[in-house]
Amino acid sequence: MKRKIIFFVTLLIISGLVAMQSCKKAAQVAFEVHHSFTAPTIIAPANDSTVTITGTTVDLTWTSTNADGATPLANVYFGTSSTPPLYASDVKAMTLTVPVVVGKTYNWNVTMIDANGVMTNGPIWSFTIFDPIAIFTGSFNVAEPVDVPHYTTNFTKLNDSTIVIDNYWDSGWAADFIINFAKKTYHMPLTTWGGGYAGIESGTINTTTGAMTGTYNIYQPYPTVIENGPHTYTK
Repeated sequence: MKRKIIFFVTLLIISGLVAMQSCKKAAQVAFEVHHSFTAPTIIAPANDSTVTITGTTVDLTWTSTNADGATPLANVYFGTSSTPPLYASDVKAMTLTVPVVVGKTYNWNVTMIDANGVMTNGPIWSFTIFDPIAIFTGSFNVAEPVDVPHYTTNFTKLNDSTIVIDNYWDSGWAADFIINFAKKTYHMPLTTWGGGYAGIESGTINTTTGAMTGTYNIYQPYPTVIENGPHTYTK
């Protein structure tokens, strides 16, 4: 009986020593630390900026760092909605070229992804593509000293170089004004209306204020001039 007790005690001691040794070995295991990407920071276009372009694309550029030196990997969200949809996934760079349209406002943001799939989201940024013809749209006051001193008219955009007037010569006539930004001029091609009336006009533009100053001819019928003089359009 005594031998059995000694045997069990010895077995418990050995088991305890084995357990202690196992704990020591487990404590010596090193944990591998992985770092996620930092929150993306915008580079270009600047947030809430107005961007002038010569083509039809813009380069989105941002920066983010990773302490492990991981290769950049990003999901890019882009569009005209306030919460932009996913535009490109698994982008292995920190720049992306996107298509844009003059006059539109775009929102975008970036999610960086580390080697373990941990995602770091950036804020939503915004930019607007400059529309040079927009300054020439809206309500204008027209000075016409030869006939009526003043009246109002409205211009709307037809395309990137043409605006449409809705009350030409204070007669409710519609006509196209073609803008030449390089020469800073405008002209209304020969346009005909009811009652045998026709007209032409040309002048200069101010691309900062939207003002237009020119001279016109009114015919009835063409080419008989019944009135001509200056026109000044100001907002």
